[in-house]
Amino acid sequence: MKQSSFLLVAKIGRLVGVNGGLKLHIMSDFPSIFVPKASFHTKSFGTLCIHSFNLAKNLVQFEGYVSRESAAKLVHCELYSTLEESKAMCELKEGEFLWEEIIGADVCDRFENGELKLGKIKDIERIGTLDYLLVATDSALVSKGLNKQFFIPNVEHFVLSLSPNGVFTHNALGILEQS
Repeated sequence: MKQSSFLLVAKIGRLVGVNGGLKLHIMSDFPSIFVPKASFHTKSFGTLCIHSFNLAKNLVQFEGYVSRESAAKLVHCELYSTLEESKAMCELKEGEFLWEEIIGADVCDRFENGELKLGKIKDIERIGTLDYLLVATDSALVSKGLNKQFFIPNVEHFVLSLSPNGVFTHNALGILEQS
């Protein structure tokens, strides 16, 4: 499984009960994708298909793993989906997109008299309840002695707009200069 082509959507936790129930730690913003018959990729077990899922308790059972003994093998397993599979499973509204779609998008800081390209989105990390955009700094700025990468918190004070076509910021150059 090529890691970069897959998106981490959940991690399987501890066993619960005697019928192969597993605690599911959802990493996706779309828990609605966890439904019976939905399939997910793993590194060690191939594809797993959901047999049942209790959203209130985040308990999942997988087809072929409905006993405590068989399900124990799946503890600590990670579930992945491709971007295309995720887009097909998620009900996105007009103008909505998955975070993964902005990976590689240009980041430009806007000023009163223009804008400056800061770099490209390299990754997005959630710390607590806040998402941070990891930016690979533009080579022209790195050559001036600035860091090769930095984080921009996804808050209104710094992020004006974001889409797969580009991210526009305000005051983010200051973050780069201070990092």
